[in-house]
Amino acid sequence: MPVLREAGGAFLKVAAACPSLAVQANRQGDRATTELKLAESALAHQTECLPRLDKALDLDLRAAAARNERGDPAEVERLLGEAETVWRDAVSLCQSPYREKAEKSLAATVRQRAANAELLSSGPACDAAWKSAGALVDYARGAWKEKRWEDAAMLYGKAAMAWEGAVDKCSGNRQQQAQRKAEQTHVDAHNAEYCAPLWDAATELAQRLKTNGAGMSAPERDQLSIRAEVGWRDATTACRGAPQTLARTNADALARERGAPLPAQAMAQYGSKSMPTALASASSPPASVGGGNPVAAAAAAATLPVGGTAAPLRTAVQPTAQIRPTVDSGPASAPAADGVVVAGDTTYRGAFSIVSASGEVSGTGTVEWANGERFSGTLVKGRRQGKGRFSWVSGQWYEGDWVDDRADGYGIIQFPGGNRYEGAVRDGEPSGRGTLVFASGDRYSGEFSRGLFHGQGAYAWKNGNRYEGAWVLGKKHGQGRFFWASGEGWEGEFRDDLKTDVGKDITAAR
Repeated sequence: MPVLREAGGAFLKVAAACPSLAVQANRQGDRATTELKLAESALAHQTECLPRLDKALDLDLRAAAARNERGDPAEVERLLGEAETVWRDAVSLCQSPYREKAEKSLAATVRQRAANAELLSSGPACDAAWKSAGALVDYARGAWKEKRWEDAAMLYGKAAMAWEGAVDKCSGNRQQQAQRKAEQTHVDAHNAEYCAPLWDAATELAQRLKTNGAGMSAPERDQLSIRAEVGWRDATTACRGAPQTLARTNADALARERGAPLPAQAMAQYGSKSMPTALASASSPPASVGGGNPVAAAAAAATLPVGGTAAPLRTAVQPTAQIRPTVDSGPASAPAADGVVVAGDTTYRGAFSIVSASGEVSGTGTVEWANGERFSGTLVKGRRQGKGRFSWVSGQWYEGDWVDDRADGYGIIQFPGGNRYEGAVRDGEPSGRGTLVFASGDRYSGEFSRGLFHGQGAYAWKNGNRYEGAWVLGKKHGQGRFFWASGEGWEGEFRDDLKTDVGKDITAAR
């Protein structure tokens, strides 16, 4: 840097003293000045930006370790407070792209401080109850992984009691979190006792079908498919929460792939003989081909979700996160141009501004919530409007039209299991004309009503079978034509997914 400064000054002297060389000297002086700025920027990055990035990351790491070890919230607050200060310094001193990275890390640290503030405000009794409940859940998950179902059920039951104790000892948002954890842990305890063994058995049958099915004869393959479907129907009856939805989805997928409903005596012949009476009485009739909500159908899952880690498949796009920010001391302030605004557990990135005393936000950009959900698009007074994309932590997303905070118009829904819908959407559900492509390779094109096949439509199975005709609430009902892969078919009246006596055979074209 000193050499470049000296060179720049020397070229100025040459330009002043030697008019014939002035143009060349000025050009060389400009080059020296440009190189000097680059050198100054590099020096600032080395001496100002990088040390702060390293220090802030170290503080964040120490804070994360303290949280994972359920350390003192006051110590976590000290570390996060220092980290926030250093990140702010880095934002002011670093150049792009490090400035943008520092801004993102700053927003995350601010969110962590807000969450840790709940721990500080709840008091030591709440903190102790929270630690005890969390430790019991960890032990229960360990037993679950080892398939010690009785131990897992017992530990989840005790954890639920501990969370209920935390509800009594905590306050505010942390009390609400403890209540939700208690409810979920009760579900996990039930699933460990009743659901998990049936889930394991159904998974084993489904895996055998997937691995060995291609080498079996058609009757053997159908028999194994029926037994696997019965296993998932049993699990649907015994499970609660997300696993119940997934088990039903897996059963429907097997029925759809097989192209035929369960035989009348299949549940009695292959069903669990140890099903608790209270659970068996709650069983709903198995869906036949095309039954159930088609948007939720997916391939058989191999693992049973625990503790709410896998969200249930959603047939409707109904975001749970709220757009309006929550702030403790007046509405959040927003820059006039693009920027980052943190309000409670919500982060706004883009051109947003507060447009009312109630804290409603308008603008365009990305909204991120602490639970991992995000929306990219336009807000008008806190409501999604126009084009936008909402993504869930489960991997599901919707991209398309929004009207007054509702997914309405035309859009695409991608589901966690791999199914994909494109077409008309009303109130977050497929309604109108659209196409649903299943992860299994099946495909439906036609009319929908609230997520169900309803109206005229065509369904093509991966095995070559296809149906064209009328649907009513997810079932073949009315006039239609069914073709087997061989080319032979049947045309006539269908009722509740089955052929009636009113119809005729169709001969395969030669």
